[in-house]
Amino acid sequence: MDESFKAVGIDNGCTAEQLRQIIIEKIGLKEDSCFSIFEKKDEWERCLEADEQPGEIMKSWEASSDKSKTPTTSSSSSGPGALTSGEPVFVFKKKIFLKDDDREMQDPVAKNLVYIQAVFNVIESVYMSTIEEALKLAGLKVHITYGDHNPVTHHVGFLSHDVKKFVPKHLFGSKKPSEWETLILKEHAKQKGKQKEDAKVDYLQVCKFWRDYGTTFFPPCKTINSKNLPNKVIIGVNFEGIRLLKTKNRAELISEHLFTEICSWSSSSGTFAFEFGSQSDSTKYTFETKHGAIIAATIQTYIDILVQMLKNGEDDEETHTGTTTSESHETTD
Repeated sequence: MDESFKAVGIDNGCTAEQLRQIIIEKIGLKEDSCFSIFEKKDEWERCLEADEQPGEIMKSWEASSDKSKTPTTSSSSSGPGALTSGEPVFVFKKKIFLKDDDREMQDPVAKNLVYIQAVFNVIESVYMSTIEEALKLAGLKVHITYGDHNPVTHHVGFLSHDVKKFVPKHLFGSKKPSEWETLILKEHAKQKGKQKEDAKVDYLQVCKFWRDYGTTFFPPCKTINSKNLPNKVIIGVNFEGIRLLKTKNRAELISEHLFTEICSWSSSSGTFAFEFGSQSDSTKYTFETKHGAIIAATIQTYIDILVQMLKNGEDDEETHTGTTTSESHETTD
């Protein structure tokens, strides 16, 4: 996302989990539980399974290209140059976003990775922001990048070649570059005196307020035999469930289906489907997509985590109840 890469030497037998541990150690990451390695290629990306071998994957890249690729790993998500160019890369970034889970904020390395990932999603319009929100975020990003506002240096022309790096794609055409720069520098001036780490927290707080924050979106897919849906939709998955959005206006939600109401889901090489409702009254949506297995795997990851969290909560409750009973018994004696 910030166009930074880490070169990591691995052998053919190295697994994705082993590579993940190498990266964690290399960058000094402590809060690593929600971070994973993704294969980014063309318009799609997928999270590597723990036992997959990145070396073998890179061989497949070379086999499909006339040019030999140099193995690289991005230590966040890739920047606008690499991840939007179609050149395959491995991306190390946050995979799981849970509600009210701010452990990464206690680890400066993790906080920076999450911040970089959020910036990429804002600029690439993965997250749809308003002009007001975009300006506030741009001002924070300029402060984080260049420090306190200095009117001698930070005037119109300072960002002339980089304005696009601070404005979401879906909004950039609504104003002239010079207008954007004037407004961004005005927001930048408001941040004077703020610590850069605090500015990153402020940036993320704006993003976390959005409905789509932490949602994994998949390329538009065609609906099959469904009168209730448009011909094409965008599927999003997060810790709450599945979201369906319009392709032309990502800000417009078609429907939302919580995991508590989803009965089942399935995938094949060319489809993804899920059923929601009750056993006696359910509805099934089927979609034509080559990303079915990746969508299903993302859902399964969240389900496994939520089930484990529920189990841990029940265990804690049983332990607490047992302790209370024991204390009560001792008091009676």
